[in-house]
Amino acid sequence: MAKMMLHRDVLKNFGKLPAKVQKKVVELTQKFEEDSTQASIHLEPLNAVKDSKVRSARVGADYRAIVIAPEKGDTFLLMHIDHHDEAYQWCRNKRFEAHRALGTLQVFDVEEAERSLHSSELGETEEAPSESMAVPEHALQVLSDEELFQAGVPEALIPAVRAVRNDGDFERLAEYLPPEAAQVLYGVASGMSLDEAINEMLGALDEIEKPTGPGDFSHLADITNIDLVLVQGEEHLREILSEDIEEWRVFLHPYQRKLVEWHTRGPMKIFGAAGTGKTVALMHRAAWLAQHCSDDEKVLITTFTTNLSVTIKGLMGKLAPGVIDRIEVTNLHQLARTICARAQWQGKIAEREDLKVIWQKVLAMPAASELDFSGEFVRDEFEQIIDPMGISSEDEYLTVVRSGRKPLRRKQRKALWKVFVEVRRQLSGRNLLTFDGLIHQAREVLERGEFPRYRHVLVDEIQDFSLEALRLVASISPIAEGLDNPLCVVGDGHQRIYNSMPVPLGRAGIDIRGRSRRLKINYRTSEEIRDWAHAALEGVDVDDLDGEQAMTQGDRSIFHGPEPQLVTCSSDDEVASAIVSWVKGLTESGQLKTHEICLTPANSRVISALQSNGFATVELKARQADPGQEESGVRFGSKKRIKGLEFKAVAILDAGNRDSLLDRFENYVAATRARQQLLVVSRATIEQQ
Repeated sequence: MAKMMLHRDVLKNFGKLPAKVQKKVVELTQKFEEDSTQASIHLEPLNAVKDSKVRSARVGADYRAIVIAPEKGDTFLLMHIDHHDEAYQWCRNKRFEAHRALGTLQVFDVEEAERSLHSSELGETEEAPSESMAVPEHALQVLSDEELFQAGVPEALIPAVRAVRNDGDFERLAEYLPPEAAQVLYGVASGMSLDEAINEMLGALDEIEKPTGPGDFSHLADITNIDLVLVQGEEHLREILSEDIEEWRVFLHPYQRKLVEWHTRGPMKIFGAAGTGKTVALMHRAAWLAQHCSDDEKVLITTFTTNLSVTIKGLMGKLAPGVIDRIEVTNLHQLARTICARAQWQGKIAEREDLKVIWQKVLAMPAASELDFSGEFVRDEFEQIIDPMGISSEDEYLTVVRSGRKPLRRKQRKALWKVFVEVRRQLSGRNLLTFDGLIHQAREVLERGEFPRYRHVLVDEIQDFSLEALRLVASISPIAEGLDNPLCVVGDGHQRIYNSMPVPLGRAGIDIRGRSRRLKINYRTSEEIRDWAHAALEGVDVDDLDGEQAMTQGDRSIFHGPEPQLVTCSSDDEVASAIVSWVKGLTESGQLKTHEICLTPANSRVISALQSNGFATVELKARQADPGQEESGVRFGSKKRIKGLEFKAVAILDAGNRDSLLDRFENYVAATRARQQLLVVSRATIEQQ
């Protein structure tokens, strides 16, 4: 029986087709399942095309579906739907081939690829070198034709890659290469070996069934393709063609799929910069693990922020409705509350005013007033070292590593410890716990065996977890029991906006040696926005979550867009005017809808100006999911609040202080929420005005 696979672009554009054409497309796929040879399909070969596998199917009086017929196997590919002439023009010069080394379907146009290089010949973009000048060999030139093929370059495009002489040539050509080939070659161009680039960009390929030729599609339905999805019955077709389907539910990069189904004998780590699909991989892995659980086993997903846990919980209901009863989603502090409540703790979390009163009292005592430190330093020491690290004895404090803090002698630590003991005594006397104190108590409950462990634990935003929080995660997972796939932690040091002190996972007993993988391909943010965001952290050492520096070599976005717009304003009125003009430009041109635009941080003058100009606004509130297309209106919220969300356009209304590390991290987070458009507003200094 024939199979039909749909290309990602068919799904993206399906809602724009006339209703009658949509109906015909559904009928076409159903007929293929029944009998791909029946005459009513009207599947016809095209003459004036480069690829003999191209077929056309009538899906309306003036609409045609472009279908690629296999030379081997019974898997057909529905690639494109458009008006008669436009559909034929789209496929005229393209080739559709299964790559014998990678196993993936590749779509490319040899003439366009060659034209991209010819357009940049001498005089147009770069000066011609003199005969006496030595032209350095480009990194790609060291690869043989066979190595280029192993990198995913179609045989027909190898001469085009051979013609690359500089990075500018490669940048232009990369747009016309199949995406997986471009990704691997970017890695090589950035200094990786070929094997490293293939491994970093695509994962190991040993287990992939190789096609016997470019027309052998018999294996495509059995592997993960970047842009193809197999139609599995009428119900599945209607689901993936629905307007609210999210692409991440359907398409996974082969490397992401490898991580989703990676069988490990200990904890594993997935890390990578913003937009690389870490949370998507985590959710798919949770669904995969839940499918293999028995009825009495549970999967836990926990995050640092409440908002992300709310978002993930809603998405998991769509991704894995059949096993959602085996998956529990919560944030770190709610998890700790639940554990402590099971142990009959009935206290409360200390509010800001409670802590203010306690510190005023403690700092007035002789033990504190006689110290050679300010009250601010003493409180910071407690809140950044003692509490988040769960230090419970003087001996622990005397030996703890305090990275980034002012050095202290042994005598000074002993004097400070007396103050910290009094702070905890004051908290206990009021039956109060700090958030970190709550986490510490929850861990003790677990270690006493008073709360059951989960079969599998998955943790997002791990970069913001304190040492004590990491210990809690280790305790609630079955690491110590030696069970497979016990713990999966996911995070990114570039997005550390809550916990300023990096904590290596190994210090919490989470050993991920040999089980750590980095995602490098950015799906959410344009290359131009990605560049700006990373430049915001230029000169900052970003860790890999386990004590080493994160290497961004070879990181790349899969698409390009406009350069970020940078505006300097001298007043709130100027800021408001700039934002109103920007929003008008995006919406009146039909590019975007208001719910696809976000402003951060909140600015009352800007919000009022938008409303006065007829634009609805929606505040992004804590513990509430973004209503999305169900509610129109420009979104606004703090930089921390929009973490975990994405929009087509983001305006950063206050770029903050370049000297503030937190401001720079928050700007990175805010910028990488944007897919296509980024506006950055800075306030002019007195010298600039």
